[in-house]
Amino acid sequence: MLTELYNNTTTYLTQNFGENFILFTVLLTTAVSVIYLFVLNYIISGLDQRHFLRERSLTDDGALSEDIQNTQKQRQSQKKNQSSLDYFVTTIKIVFGLFLLICGLVMLVLPGQGIITILLGLSLLPFPGKQKLEANLLAKPSVRKTLNWLREKANKPPFIFD
Repeated sequence: MLTELYNNTTTYLTQNFGENFILFTVLLTTAVSVIYLFVLNYIISGLDQRHFLRERSLTDDGALSEDIQNTQKQRQSQKKNQSSLDYFVTTIKIVFGLFLLICGLVMLVLPGQGIITILLGLSLLPFPGKQKLEANLLAKPSVRKTLNWLREKANKPPFIFD
């Protein structure tokens, strides 16, 4: 049954699209996959090792740590001074995040690092509940292992997770 389906599919594709188009499609798909792996590795190795730590982590006495308080104050002062360039960069980040999210969802069915791509896409998008969703994805040992393996190959220290 599978052999018959394969034969029917190949016959249909070669008759309607031609052998050159099929070869071009296979080569293009392979090239895009290889380029994607390099880009993914570059992005992951470029992230700070504390990227996946929650910003609101508490100290032992239940107060926010000084570093986090300072970071929050800096962000508040930066928000007051946002220019149109900042809005443009934010828009590009959101569009790229949506693109990665969609690609990751597609890669759940097709070959590729779907969960890792979804995680990168989510990290670029601002929405309520983002940290909880990221924490659920990062709770999987395979995701942590893959992220740290990619960082190890780039001679970067491993991520620190909560």
